[in-house]
Amino acid sequence: MYAFLMVLLISTGAIFSYLSNRHQRLLKKPLSKTYQKMGYGLFAMAILVGVFNFVGSAGVFIWILILMAALFCFPFIALFIKRN
Repeated sequence: MYAFLMVLLISTGAIFSYLSNRHQRLLKKPLSKTYQKMGYGLFAMAILVGVFNFVGSAGVFIWILILMAALFCFPFIALFIKRN
């Protein structure tokens, strides 16, 4: 249950931080910087969930692994969306 919550928090935080970047290609206009701060807050909550759910170092490793995969994969979504 907490592992799913950790993945959900990291995924939502990665989406917010990507969509608030000025170089994103999914939206015509990037989101405000408030969403970027919310994304960083979700990352912080996810690492707390990971440390409390798993053994300390394993929680940090899983957090880094999922964060790396999310930040790598979400920008590629724009490549697969067809625009008119």
